[in-house]
Amino acid sequence: MSKYLNVPNGDYKISVQTGGTIYLNTGFDTGTVEISGNLLVLGETTTVNTAELNIEDNIITLNSGETGAGITLGEAGIKIERGSLPDAFFKYDEDVQGFIAINGASALIPFATNEIDSRSQTLTLNAGSSTINVNPTVDYEQKIFTYAAGELTGYNASNADTIPNTQAVVDYVAFNFANVFLRQIGDGDSSIEIDDFQNSGDPSVIVFKIDAVPVAEVYDDRWEFSQVRIAGTTIETINGLGSEDLVLRANGTGNVRIDDMLHINGVPSADDATLVPAFPSEGIRLYVDNQYTGKTGIFFANAEENRDELVSKNRALLFGMLF
Repeated sequence: MSKYLNVPNGDYKISVQTGGTIYLNTGFDTGTVEISGNLLVLGETTTVNTAELNIEDNIITLNSGETGAGITLGEAGIKIERGSLPDAFFKYDEDVQGFIAINGASALIPFATNEIDSRSQTLTLNAGSSTINVNPTVDYEQKIFTYAAGELTGYNASNADTIPNTQAVVDYVAFNFANVFLRQIGDGDSSIEIDDFQNSGDPSVIVFKIDAVPVAEVYDDRWEFSQVRIAGTTIETINGLGSEDLVLRANGTGNVRIDDMLHINGVPSADDATLVPAFPSEGIRLYVDNQYTGKTGIFFANAEENRDELVSKNRALLFGMLF
C-alpha cells in the first residue's frame, strides 16, 4: 500500500543521531528514488555506486568555489581507477597551464585522437629535450613518398601537407642525388649554374660565377673565360673588338716552349683588317707575306719602325759575296 506525506505549509526534516545513517530503501538493485527539486549535499564525500550515470548538464564544474588565482591545489580533473594498474588522470595542471593525461605514478600516458584543431592559432609541439616521433608505425615513410620494392621512386603530390619522418628525409635526399639534376649549386654569390637547351631553348651552357660575376662559360663545343675562348684546338681572345693580345707567359725565369713545329698562316684571322701589321710599341712582330728578295716570306716589324724580310741561308751567302 502506498503512503503519502504532505506538508503544505512548512519544511519537512528527518533527523537522526550525529553520525547516524538515513536509508531510503527501495530494495537491492531495484526501485527508484526521485527528487523533484535541487539536491544539495554538504558532506565531504559523495559516492555513487551505479552501472550507468546520466547527467543532463552540458558542463560539469570541478573545483567549485575556487577564489585564488588559478587552481589553489595546483590541479583539477578526473580520476579513473584501473584496478591493479596505476590509476589514470585527465586534469588541468597549473604548472603546464594546460591539460595533461597522467597515471598514478606521475608518468604521462597516451592520448588518442585523430585531429587537433588549434582554431587558426599557432600549434606548438613542445618536446623539450626529447623528440617528436611517429612511432610505433610500420614503414611510415612509404605513406609519404612512393616506393617500389622498398626503394623510393618519387614524390606523392597528394601528401603535400604530410609531415615526414627522418627515414623519409634520408630516402628522399638519396633519391634526389641519384636521380634529380640540380640546376645550380653555390655558396653566397658564387655559383655554378646550368641552362639546358631542352628547358631554355638557348644553347646549353654551364656558367661559373665568382662574387656574382661570370668568369667562365662551358658550351658543347668550347670554353669561354672572361677574355679567352678555347674551342677545339683553338685558343683565342673574345673581348676588346679584336684589339686584345693573347699573352703566353712563363713566371720567373721560365720560358715559353713550343715542343713541335711552329706554323704561321699566310692569311691572319678574319678579324685582322690587313695582312701587314702595324709597328709594335716595343719588341718585334713576326708575320708572313709574299716572299721577296730574302726568299723566306717571313717578315718582321719592330718598335724602331723597321720592316723587312728575314733572309734565307743561301740568299745570305749570296748577299755576303755581293756586298
